[in-house]
Amino acid sequence: MKGSFAKREALLDEVSQDFLTRLVHLGGYCTALQAEGIGVRESGKRVRARLRMLQRLGFLRRVTKYPIVYQVTKSATRLHGPDSSSRRRHTLATVEARLLGVHFYLEANSWPAYFVFDHEEKIMTFENAGCPLSVLPQRNGKPYVREHFVLWSPTGRLAVAMVELPQPGICRRLRLFIRQYLPLLRHLRHDLDLLVITADKRRAFTYQRLLRTNRTIQKLVLGSLAERIKPYSVRPPVPTIAELTWPKAETDDWSPEYEEQHNPAENHADQRHVWNVIED
Repeated sequence: MKGSFAKREALLDEVSQDFLTRLVHLGGYCTALQAEGIGVRESGKRVRARLRMLQRLGFLRRVTKYPIVYQVTKSATRLHGPDSSSRRRHTLATVEARLLGVHFYLEANSWPAYFVFDHEEKIMTFENAGCPLSVLPQRNGKPYVREHFVLWSPTGRLAVAMVELPQPGICRRLRLFIRQYLPLLRHLRHDLDLLVITADKRRAFTYQRLLRTNRTIQKLVLGSLAERIKPYSVRPPVPTIAELTWPKAETDDWSPEYEEQHNPAENHADQRHVWNVIED
């Protein structure tokens, strides 16, 4: 309900709103440990309390037993703007890939790297680099770069990063990724890196071998541009999960304990309760 959402939104401080917006951009999933690096600069105990508070308010839901993994809900995506696929149910492989993406984001921030999340801003970034829209990947006749990270590296080069999906078909996905961005790579040449993010060095070596020896990839005639396609293995430990425990029903609104109807005069009391939960 709109009134219910507006009331819950009013209970969020700036830190929580920024965290939820960033999490939607990162794919919608994070562990409690990862949350400490996604704009929540607090102690581990306070971070966990904040996550539980956001869960009770209906902006997050827990989708695993251990390690604890949270996912954004429809209410969280409403803070961001248009509805987002990050709040939908996904396969275990997709959830693990998105956790790997968060792991990469947190690691790359220490380089430091600057990430561009907004889709229109991504397109503008390439336009400012002198790229015609025609060299960007297309969907329905329009530029489409939502599925991959776009970032500025410390060297001043642009990079597009694909996060590995932990399931069969890596050669097909690698070839598709290269084909999508090959026109852009040929245009920017040595001012662009294409990164393939992997969970360990063994997987990175597999991609390196494919780039050297796979015939279907060699047919793309990369030449000297092949050295701009770089498998990148993040530092361990990478979050791994055994199974997902989806709720029996979609609970995008707040929990029953918050379903009571309050009058506006009680908002301040509710907010004090929220901060008491975080402070405890």
